[in-house]
Amino acid sequence: MAASEPSCGISWSLLAGIGRIESGHANGGATDAHGTAIRPIYGPALDGTLPGNEVIVQTSAGGQTSYARAMGPMQFLPGTWARYASDGDGDGVADPQNLYDSTLAAARYLCSGGPDLRDQSQVLSAILRYNNSMPYARNVLGWAEAYATGAAPVELPPLTEPAPPLADMHLENPQGIGPNLPLNIHGLPSTDPLAQMPLIDIGQPATESRPPLWPRQSLPREAPSCTVICIESRGQAPKQPP
Repeated sequence: MAASEPSCGISWSLLAGIGRIESGHANGGATDAHGTAIRPIYGPALDGTLPGNEVIVQTSAGGQTSYARAMGPMQFLPGTWARYASDGDGDGVADPQNLYDSTLAAARYLCSGGPDLRDQSQVLSAILRYNNSMPYARNVLGWAEAYATGAAPVELPPLTEPAPPLADMHLENPQGIGPNLPLNIHGLPSTDPLAQMPLIDIGQPATESRPPLWPRQSLPREAPSCTVICIESRGQAPKQPP
């Protein structure tokens, strides 16, 4: 970006802040040696069931509707990726699930329109284009500053509130869907190969659905380690017979 769009002035720490909030850096760096997510990362289907999210239909064929979902470590919607797809690692493939590719695409997206991201007010505007939420923007800025300075962020607002509406920006410039939303594969057509793959599910507690590998054995119950003493009134001892 320093060579292709030097006037943008985007920093690596800003991109790191977004990556932190969008996917926790690909679920804590769960990538292969080439930087591609070991299991594809997808956002929730935008079918209107989550508060603040619009309904975005991706395909509708055979009476079945498939809804769009954000994808990859930087959480791009398909329309955004089609416009900003990038090959960040030079392997000849633009893959939204690859850290290098998706990060370069995010940089191109943030720099679109000719902003100067050395100006903090323009940085804020760019982040809000990525996700129109002030708590989200403050968290991104907080983590960007932390990465740049090495000091832990403090007093960041919670990201537990419902995600705000995306308005109509997805029609022209589709964007990531928001901070730390749960990720799943719901909404993919059953014929899609990805629908048959296990996916990373961020934000949801893991549950163990498989039976244990061995039968659970009950330990023998130990005898109580106490003594019962009975106290009662007794008469005089009987006399011995003559």
